[in-house]
Amino acid sequence: MTKKNETNSKNQSSENRFEKEQPLRHPLADVAQDGKSIKIDHQLYTIVVNERDALDLKMLRKKYDPYLDQYDYLVGDVSSDHLRLKGFYKDVVRTSIDKKELAIVDYLTEYCNPGGPYFILELTDPVHHYQHQMPKRKREYSREHNRNERFHQRRRYNKRHKNDNNPFKKRRVHQTKFKKKQSVAVKKKLGRHHSFVIKKRKGK
Repeated sequence: MTKKNETNSKNQSSENRFEKEQPLRHPLADVAQDGKSIKIDHQLYTIVVNERDALDLKMLRKKYDPYLDQYDYLVGDVSSDHLRLKGFYKDVVRTSIDKKELAIVDYLTEYCNPGGPYFILELTDPVHHYQHQMPKRKREYSREHNRNERFHQRRRYNKRHKNDNNPFKKRRVHQTKFKKKQSVAVKKKLGRHHSFVIKKRKGK
C-alpha cells in the first residue's frame, strides 16, 4: 500500500470516528426546495439572500434544530465548511434588540467572516401569533399606561409601608398646654390727681 492510500484511509477512519463520537442531538430535518421557497419540516421559508451559494440542503438538513421553529428569520453562515444557524424575530416582538430583525446586519458584520458565504430565510408559513398584535400606537399607549400604573402602585405602597422596617419611627409629639396665671389689677391713689396700678397674681 502506498503512502497516499495510507493517508486517505487514516483520514476516512478519523472522520468516521468523529461522526461516531459526535452523534446528532436531534433527528435529521426534512428539507425540500422549490425555487425561492424552501420547506423545512412543517415550516415554509422564502430565500431572501443566498450569498455565494451558501445554502446547502444537505448541510442544512443535518444542522437544523426544531428549536429554530420559533423564529421569523434564519441566518446561516458558512465557515471552514461548517454551517452556523441563528434565529431572529420580527421588530414587533417584545424581546431584546439583539434578537430582532434590525440586528441581522450587525450580526453579519460582527460575528461572521467578512466576505464569507451566508443566507437569510424568512418564515412565511405558519405565521406566529404575535404578528397579529394590536396596532403600534395602541401597544405603546397600553405599555406606557401599565408602566405609569405600576409606578403609582409602587409609590402608594412605599408611602404606606415607609416606616415598617425602620426602628426609629417618627412619632407625633403633642404640645403640653399650661394654664396661664391670671392677674388682678388693683388701682391705688397717691393723691388727688395721681394714681397707679399694681397687678397681683390670682391666688396670692
